[in-house]
Amino acid sequence: MSTESQHNCVLCDSKLGSKEALQEHFRKHANKEIDTRGRPVKNCKNADTQCDICDKSFDTITATIRHRFKMHPNSPTKFYCSYCGKQFPLRTHRDNHQLSHDSSESKKIEQHKKCMDCDMVFYNERALDYHYRSIHKRMVYLFQPIATPPPSNKIKLNSMNDALSVYYCHLCGAEYVIKFNLQQHLEKAHTQEERETMPEDLIKCTVCSALFCNKKAYNVHNSYHQPNDLYVTSEQQRVQTVTKVDQDFDIRRVEAVADKYIPRPKRPLKHRTKSSKMRKTETEGIKSESSSDDPADDPADDPVDDPVDDPVDDPAGTNESSDSESDIPLEQRITS
Repeated sequence: MSTESQHNCVLCDSKLGSKEALQEHFRKHANKEIDTRGRPVKNCKNADTQCDICDKSFDTITATIRHRFKMHPNSPTKFYCSYCGKQFPLRTHRDNHQLSHDSSESKKIEQHKKCMDCDMVFYNERALDYHYRSIHKRMVYLFQPIATPPPSNKIKLNSMNDALSVYYCHLCGAEYVIKFNLQQHLEKAHTQEERETMPEDLIKCTVCSALFCNKKAYNVHNSYHQPNDLYVTSEQQRVQTVTKVDQDFDIRRVEAVADKYIPRPKRPLKHRTKSSKMRKTETEGIKSESSSDDPADDPADDPVDDPVDDPVDDPAGTNESSDSESDIPLEQRITS
């Protein structure tokens, strides 16, 4: 069969012998029975809702993504589009997205660009630039962040009912729940001169205490307020409420590594004694039942009431390795 009579699939570059075979091949792509490389998809029914790390399947894509980031947050497996550089939570999302690109770009080897930070290969300079700015430059912002106002007093809940701080642009009133997104907004939508210029007067929101440089930004901000919004009243309450550390990287929410290894001081055991009313009742009962003058029967020598039972009050340390008071010399108990 000559090369001219072969029919090539534009999705996976497979070569088919006839037009009918090519149509059948396209149906398999549409039914997701084969992937973008022409390989059969295992368990094609749950291919879109299957975790790429542990192969566990879920009922919905949302549940799959939630599982992916909750159970495998530190997995090195990442899914980037080689055509545009965008990142996707699941492999099937990335593969379906890449179908929208022209596959001929992948064949231009001379235009391929490799990321020097993570060794990912992209098909053009534009994809590499987007990848670097959205992934690696974000890490730079952690150490050299663009100055942003502190979060307002408003709190938002995401789809997993996690409480998130709400950030706002003091120049135009835009609202964000991720600080990095606000930093990107300030970099792209406002000049450095605008960001660094301090206004003569600031307008304070009476609802969430946010501060704005102009009346227009204040009005835009007010449009985000809803009757069912949640608010905190102090920073201490924010630390207790907002559980996502990576929202504003508050060091107060991160436990120091050294704290895990420093032994905590043991609290001294409190001396357990019976109440005076109970002791009085027991004393009267003992006297009424027995008239013995034996000092051993004296309630004052009751080991429960003996203060030497407290390890803190035992300077000789005689009770340090035993739970029984019989180990304490009789003379010491009587003289006490």
